[in-house]
Order: sequence, then C-alpha cells, then structure tokens
Amino acid sequence: MGENIKTRNNSGVDEGLVAMFLKMSPEERLKSNDNAVRAILELRNAYKYQKNAGSESKRHN
Repeated sequence: MGENIKTRNNSGVDEGLVAMFLKMSPEERLKSNDNAVRAILELRNAYKYQKNAGSESKRHN
C-alpha cells in the first residue's frame, strides 16, 4: 500500500501531498482541482441554503 506518513517541513508544507500531485499527470491534477472546487461550491451552497432556511422559519413564527 505504500507509506501513508505525511511529512511536513518547517514551512508546514505536506511533502507527501506535494509528491502525490507531482506523480499525477496535468489532466489528473486539473480533474482533482475541479473536484475540489465542486465540493467547495456544494458546501457553500448548502451553508447558504441552511442559513436562508433558518431565517425563513424565524420570519414565519
């Protein structure tokens, strides 16, 4: 399975994560980035929906 040990240098950079991305092709890196952006947008939209749902229920009481 390989090593799952994350090493960090003095700057706080996760060298294992950097190595993982460097092993990827440019297309794989773009796909990974797109997936991360999609997840962030989903979380943001869910937060906004939840926030608006809470304010809607307060108005109806």
